[in-house]
Amino acid sequence: MRHLLTTTSEELTLMVSASGYPSVAKGIAEASVGRRSEKEWSAIMQATSHQLIMKRIWDEERESRGENPLNEELHNLVEKYVQSGRMIRCSNAPERTSLMLHHYEGDDWLFHLIDRDIIHEFALISSNEIRDVIREYYGITYDAYQENLSFNLTYQDFEQLSNPNNVDKIKGGALFTLEEETSFEMFLEDLNKLNWRLFNITNFSMEGPQDDASPENIIFFLPSTRGVWVSEHHEDSERPVNFYLAGKSEWDEWLESIERLAKLQTT
Repeated sequence: MRHLLTTTSEELTLMVSASGYPSVAKGIAEASVGRRSEKEWSAIMQATSHQLIMKRIWDEERESRGENPLNEELHNLVEKYVQSGRMIRCSNAPERTSLMLHHYEGDDWLFHLIDRDIIHEFALISSNEIRDVIREYYGITYDAYQENLSFNLTYQDFEQLSNPNNVDKIKGGALFTLEEETSFEMFLEDLNKLNWRLFNITNFSMEGPQDDASPENIIFFLPSTRGVWVSEHHEDSERPVNFYLAGKSEWDEWLESIERLAKLQTT
């Protein structure tokens, strides 16, 4: 991994806007500080330009000539970041972070770690590092793996998992076997510990700037003290959403499949 840049959301907003992508810049800014009036944005961006000048990122002379105030290297970074054709997004709501992996060029991917929608860290990695980077990002550990735990849900039940008030309704209509009911109770215990928020890794295809992203493959999962709950979808079933508890080797296989797909989609 080769570190490239660390910025605040305001700094990244100004860099992206200066490179000709105002709509993408607006999305970055509003995710961090919410909606603001034009006057407020102008004041924020003015103060932010001073920060970039201090960091020797913003060139006032180039700006005065009507040129992009970023140097060529940073302008190229912003261009490839915004125009990337593929992205892998890894969510981690409990830690209030997100990891984005944007295809950069050739075998290179842009590592983009977002901390609390405030700090953005950028680095370059190769496609061979994707599995290890995602594994390290989540850092999932557990006490002892418990095998043979699984259950199946309808899509409607799956969509209701984020609300604890829906649990009794799901149980009442799911027609679980005894083994499934035991597994589901253990899953709910883990879901409750993480504030009823599933984690997900999503593979996006993008035809243009990032606001046109289209999700393709999505993996929903949940860390546990017993392993990792992972979802699979079987369209030919009345209850097509299958959750099962994966161990270390199965979790690694999932991460390997993400890396393998990324390589196939960018060759």
